[in-house]
Amino acid sequence: MATLVVPKSAPRILEMTLDIVMTRANANGELIGGQMADAMGEAGNQLGIDRLEVLLVRTVLVRTMESLGEICPSEVLQNYETRMSVSDAIRYLREAIELSARLQNSAETVVI
Repeated sequence: MATLVVPKSAPRILEMTLDIVMTRANANGELIGGQMADAMGEAGNQLGIDRLEVLLVRTVLVRTMESLGEICPSEVLQNYETRMSVSDAIRYLREAIELSARLQNSAETVVI
């Protein structure tokens, strides 16, 4: 079991990622999974946050996607061929925002 490290910047990065993802959707309400990872990197860059922190936040998102039933979330975030619905991306990001806020407010160590 590994401890999930949640940087203080996680909610800000995830919220900005959510904003970027919503603007990048196509007319069919879809985006490519890799676009979500790109949006997260862009958000971190715009906020002036270290790349390592962005990668830690990505881990929070991957764990959230797994908990919501995504089979291979790391592959989804690296895939530039398969489309995903924006509603799924929004659900994943909102849950990750909620999880990161909850973990930061918790005094206990979270083991996943």
